[in-house]
Amino acid sequence: MISELSASGFCAVCRMIHSLPVGNSRKHALELMQQLEAQKCIDDGTDPKFSTDVLFSESRGHMFGVLECEDAKGQPVVLRAFSGQYNGEWLADGWVPPILDVAEFHRLSDPVDREIKTLDRLIAEQKNPDLIQRRKALSQDLMKQIHALYLLTNFRGETKPMTEVFRSGIPTGAGDCCAPKLLNYAALNGLLPLGLSEFYWGRENRSGTRKHGEFYAACAEKCQPILGFMLCGAGERKSGRQEGWEMRQPQSTIQTSTLPIIHCDDEFVVVVKPSGLLAVPGRGEENQDCVVAWIKALYPNCIEQPAVHRLDMDTSGLMVLALTADMHRELSLQFHDRKTEKRYIALLDGVVTDDEGIIELPFRLDVENRPHQIYDPVDGKTGITHWKKLSVENGQTRVEFRPVTGRTHQLRVHAASEHGLGVPILGDRLYGSGTAPGQLKLHASFLSFIHPRTNERLEFRSAPPF
Repeated sequence: MISELSASGFCAVCRMIHSLPVGNSRKHALELMQQLEAQKCIDDGTDPKFSTDVLFSESRGHMFGVLECEDAKGQPVVLRAFSGQYNGEWLADGWVPPILDVAEFHRLSDPVDREIKTLDRLIAEQKNPDLIQRRKALSQDLMKQIHALYLLTNFRGETKPMTEVFRSGIPTGAGDCCAPKLLNYAALNGLLPLGLSEFYWGRENRSGTRKHGEFYAACAEKCQPILGFMLCGAGERKSGRQEGWEMRQPQSTIQTSTLPIIHCDDEFVVVVKPSGLLAVPGRGEENQDCVVAWIKALYPNCIEQPAVHRLDMDTSGLMVLALTADMHRELSLQFHDRKTEKRYIALLDGVVTDDEGIIELPFRLDVENRPHQIYDPVDGKTGITHWKKLSVENGQTRVEFRPVTGRTHQLRVHAASEHGLGVPILGDRLYGSGTAPGQLKLHASFLSFIHPRTNERLEFRSAPPF
């Protein structure tokens, strides 16, 4: 997914969202792609271990990043980085170095790696659980020592160990992605970052989430907490006037790389979920990118499961997420007791003749065709939806839905079923003619509930993107 903002993060120290735009970095990234394609290597071609052939082998591809900067005299500087190690090498001419001290890394890891290999051989021969436990303890201790080598520097000149940036466990590979490498180097060398682009080059990864030649935003799990600290002070370098920078208090509308936040206080946030993004994590590594993951990355003290309610992946619009357990419980009760008000705008793939009405339709899961829901007047549970026709546009009907109940796929089923409106929502790949995720023309446009602390009725609105 290509985004207008390629790097963003939440700084727990200054409690601001920091976002770095793409700027001219995309042009430099495309030039780097052309160079990789033409030269088939990342160096001058003299060292075979820097050939790009490895990227198209079983080892698979790599992420690359380009950071557009200015030096103290206002002259342009372009930095390049690859994620992690390249074919076992940390350093390559023309590429920024890793954040950690490479010599110290080898001093710590080389003897432990040799001991672990010996243990692996003995474990294969003996199956001794004590040896297995010994190997596990060695690996965990080494990882703690390696994590301590990552010292992050921001644009205020502040340095902090990576172990202090993450409030809980540090994800595997954190600190080795392109964005942290590039920003750390820029901060240490007095360069002002202007734009960042990251792309994948080589054979598609095993999970299918990275494809050759495509651009990707900074990952939420590993990079967002780091970038929130590292970008502190960058906007101040030009008195906050550098075009494209956003440094705004959380109460305002904030745009992260994929997730607009329209309200936040100490206990909950309201976001506008884009179509195609999961609300909560699904099964498998490839389904971990979701609204919940973004919020947990932006707010390190957030509870484990902040989603108060959910939207289908293909549905866009307003969602509220609680940051504390008490707020989650109190807001969840309002949804359960139907004290909230929700409205959706949908574009239907045909003309509806009536002007308004109420749909009361029993349906249930089609167990042989999950997650499809089917009409069932015997075993189905009734969903209730008020609807109103807003307009007819080029043979399509724009309607407002006001669901009373909140059952899975309720609005999609009520629209498409012959026992409902009989006209599917445009782009619905389950109940209509849509074929790809992210095409559904259904948007949660209005959300209202009572603030549990102030007893004030809050209303949030979001215009549909169609």
